[in-house]
Amino acid sequence: MEYQKQKETPYEVLVYESLKQKILSGGYAAGEKIPEQSVSEELGVSRSPLRSAIRRLASEGLIEYYPYRGAFVKAYTDKDIHDAFAIRILLESYAISNIDPEALEQERGEIEALIARCKSGDRRDEKELDVLVHETAIRLCQNAALLDIYRTLYTKIGLFRDISIADKKMSDLANRSHAVMLRSILDGNTSKALHIVKKHLQESEEKVISYYRGSRKEGA
Repeated sequence: MEYQKQKETPYEVLVYESLKQKILSGGYAAGEKIPEQSVSEELGVSRSPLRSAIRRLASEGLIEYYPYRGAFVKAYTDKDIHDAFAIRILLESYAISNIDPEALEQERGEIEALIARCKSGDRRDEKELDVLVHETAIRLCQNAALLDIYRTLYTKIGLFRDISIADKKMSDLANRSHAVMLRSILDGNTSKALHIVKKHLQESEEKVISYYRGSRKEGA
């Protein structure tokens, strides 16, 4: 059940956002089957936009689809989550340790703008902001191969980001960490930036592991 990005109808967007929110909020437990008929009836849509939403969620790693069996909320083990975050820490730490001084000067104004956004407390476009902050750290080392690897990984585990900043407390904590990390990079304080990014990603990992442990218990 492959998902190919194309222009979505309002119904497809409605179903996608509703299903995603319900999964992330724990409305469906890890491993639970998505009740397609009841979802269609509840949202007042046909099966076509529902299946489009399921394909998209499957491409994002939130759902697993099995022909003749249906769609199930994907279950991640503690090790799955730890391994993904361990690689992120490794890649981002390498990038911060190898920042190109010329690239840093060229992007100084954009980084200052990102810091201001992190401090604003505005939760609109927070997922985009999270991507921009972490990609900035990667991009500054001017290693195209590293950026390609990072983007592949980040797309695959984008749902972990969604879980880790789903509530305001964690979102605010992430933004404070982002602002301090970026300021440390601008100030040339590499050791502080490394400490902050590692602590930030470990806190995110703990949040995601806690979410999936709770989801597994609910589905037991």
